[in-house]
Amino acid sequence: MPASLIGRLFYYADNHPDHDAVVTPRYTLSYAQLAQLVCAQITEFNNAGISGNSTIGIQCAEDIRHLLLCLAATHIGATSFTIPSHESGETQKTIISRCGATHVVDESMAVDPMAPDRYAGAIEAHVPVPEALLLFSTSGTTGEPKLVIHRDSDLVAQAHRHVDSKQERFVCLASMDHNFAKRHRLYCVAAGATNVFLGTERESLVTQCERLNVNVVHISAFQAQELLGVPDTNKLASIRLKLGGSHVPLALRQQLRDHITGNLQAGYGTTETGAIAFTDPNDFNAGESVGKPLPGIEICVVSPERKPLKTGEHGELAIRCEGMFRGYLGNPDLTVARLADGWFFTGDIGYLDSQQRIHLRGRIDDMFVFNSMNIYPQDIESVIRSFPGVADTAVLPKKSPVHGNIPVALVVFTKNVKQKLPTLKKFVKRQVGVRSPRQYIIVDKIPTNASGKISRREAMDLQIRSDQIRGDIFDLLGPRIKSRLKDSLITAFKNGDTDIAFQDIGMDSLSRMEFLIALETEYDTIITPREYATYRYLGNIVSHVLSQRQHELEDAIVYSSNGSGDTETSSNIPPYVVRFFQRIISFCHTSVQLNKALNTLENRLTPTEVEHLYEWHTSGQLVPTGVAKKLKITAFYWLEEIKNLMLRSGKEQPEPFVWRRVAPSVAHFSGPGSPAEKTLLICFPPSGVRNMMMPNAVFMQHTNSAYYDLLVISGTFNESYRYGIPHNRDSLTGIIEWLTAQDLIGKYGYIRTLGFSAGSYPALLAASTLKAEIAVSVSGRFQKKRYLLRNLVKLIAIWRAGRRSPGTRVLISYAADNSRDRKYARIIAAVSGINSVAVEFADDKIGHLILQRLLDRGELKLYLSRTIFADRNDDLIVAKRKNVVMNFPGGQIRSQ
Repeated sequence: MPASLIGRLFYYADNHPDHDAVVTPRYTLSYAQLAQLVCAQITEFNNAGISGNSTIGIQCAEDIRHLLLCLAATHIGATSFTIPSHESGETQKTIISRCGATHVVDESMAVDPMAPDRYAGAIEAHVPVPEALLLFSTSGTTGEPKLVIHRDSDLVAQAHRHVDSKQERFVCLASMDHNFAKRHRLYCVAAGATNVFLGTERESLVTQCERLNVNVVHISAFQAQELLGVPDTNKLASIRLKLGGSHVPLALRQQLRDHITGNLQAGYGTTETGAIAFTDPNDFNAGESVGKPLPGIEICVVSPERKPLKTGEHGELAIRCEGMFRGYLGNPDLTVARLADGWFFTGDIGYLDSQQRIHLRGRIDDMFVFNSMNIYPQDIESVIRSFPGVADTAVLPKKSPVHGNIPVALVVFTKNVKQKLPTLKKFVKRQVGVRSPRQYIIVDKIPTNASGKISRREAMDLQIRSDQIRGDIFDLLGPRIKSRLKDSLITAFKNGDTDIAFQDIGMDSLSRMEFLIALETEYDTIITPREYATYRYLGNIVSHVLSQRQHELEDAIVYSSNGSGDTETSSNIPPYVVRFFQRIISFCHTSVQLNKALNTLENRLTPTEVEHLYEWHTSGQLVPTGVAKKLKITAFYWLEEIKNLMLRSGKEQPEPFVWRRVAPSVAHFSGPGSPAEKTLLICFPPSGVRNMMMPNAVFMQHTNSAYYDLLVISGTFNESYRYGIPHNRDSLTGIIEWLTAQDLIGKYGYIRTLGFSAGSYPALLAASTLKAEIAVSVSGRFQKKRYLLRNLVKLIAIWRAGRRSPGTRVLISYAADNSRDRKYARIIAAVSGINSVAVEFADDKIGHLILQRLLDRGELKLYLSRTIFADRNDDLIVAKRKNVVMNFPGGQIRSQ
């Protein structure tokens, strides 16, 4: 087996040419095709004057293209490194300078991974060189990141510790911009496994993992917390979930086992060595350890003098293994200090237990001395995180001329949880004793670096600013209010030892207004009265100011969405939607923030507004000057995606819909013409979703605005909806009563309803009450078996609805290959005596997301024309058939 990365790639291309190398929701590349694309990429490099003597900076946020650029650079023997899109422009320039880049390449240089056949024959022209260098930036928690030098053969030597076999279908939730994600993607290539890249739009993470047959998911501790909030993660029970990047508390591990999968592995590794240890899923006594050293790993715990320590003694971890790094670029002194006698001295503090499990206790740099006692922050952080209601924490030193460094804790409480700070202090004191923090500061979030590790330098800045802000904010209250409080309470608040409840301050409405105005003028911090009403303590205001930029972004999205009737068309005055977009992008500082903002924006965009954005984009005037390149790239891909999806309708001109908010979770999209002569299509999206699994502008572009207007009801009565849309009514009955009472409904000549997934049931009941002429259910399904009574109630309700409104034509549509949806459709059809329409692809599987899959294939228009947009007398609507099959491509219909 070849020892080089590219040698491995070509070995698999020759011996396993059809094995999946890259899988995405839209296309798949075999190893033969991947090798072919890499060779085609080399041709592009040659044309640009890039050779084996070049040092290439890869500035590419699109993962598959990034992978191709990296493999091609390795193929020709060039030195390559990543220019992370999530870093600031200044940081990117510093990385480019430190690495000595001769060339910087981006998406425009990359070949098209969706068209491998275009490059047929390219593989014949290139022979890989033996070795190449790859530079990886470490995620330093306290100082400037180090640049780690690896040969590609080092990654091959590390790969077997990460990838068990070529049957693995691997997902990493971080992009290749991040060091650990990029290394894992290359490990997959070295092992002949399958790299699965999930899409960012419409289809949920769980659904994509199921459809793409993912069996391994690698995430950080921060991403694991987010994953617990994703619906239906219990469906991932069969996958192997690997955790790395930062400390994983025991409570979080247990939550992941209980709610996602028991096949859980917490790991430990470094950029310099690759994986060092993973926990055994069946070792229930592992505690917060990271497991035993992997095969081929030698480990030793040493004292500051680098003498071996006994089992259970705390010291620095030293590692020896194959595939270790070659040094730190531009830092020979550090290389000599960390690499000695074949051992790598990690800088991590830990110990080995009697079973040789590794227990981490933080970094040497993080340890500080308090009254002659060594304080290991991670020990205290683990205790604080175990307290109910604490989401995250960081323990830091506060300089003292008497005590050395006093422990201080930044604490993030879970939203909507009562902040029991005095109880937390007592809890920690019992567990930790004299080492417990003497000050607790409540913040909205703990600063982290790109790998999810605590950025302790930024956290210490946060602690210092908190002390300053506490004093300043208290002074803004005014003398009359301050006079009501005891001096001891004021001092304790300023020192961060206690908090002050607003009910104890006793502000009247005028005092509140003056306080909010003072905050805006002094700190440029905008807090709306509605937001202020949710705060119980003065410390909440401190937290708000500390995370000011995040709140500015949220305010821009939530509170700036009114007044979109602006219709300027002058070339000198941008349309309202362009100005609104420019405001959003100016508030964003990371691609993650911008993606979140754009996902919110796209739910209210009309096709005309998308066209405005696209016109200003093509003219180069959409993005304001000074916006970071990474944000420009993010906006470009977002807009291109929506525009391309709209074009699948076959229409050149945008449908002239206008958006109007009817209620917090109800949007009305209307086109030209009198409502009395048109049909209102009432859409019920899935639970917690604000569209029909595609941007609303795309669905509108597939709709004829001369005949149909849309009413999209999102969030319905789900109070726990995590995106914060206020629920419209407390029950489905309430929703239907609300609809019936709307004057808007009565203005239309005809009503139709469309429901997708969880929206299917509301659509059928609403159709009956509103006397709709056609109702279409798509991918409806019953709840799980344990909700048998609820399902029976639904079945009876649908049967009664059909009896009340015999004139409503109903279609139940489902994917032929989805057993749960099929069962629902056939039972409903049998009970109600209505038609069901099975959808099948002659050349592929469909799954639950019918509308999205049809859109991806360019066949949504045909499906809609025969179902929800069909003429009332269409044969599919009126025929007395119990079940038909609609086969794609072509949309041929046959009886079943």
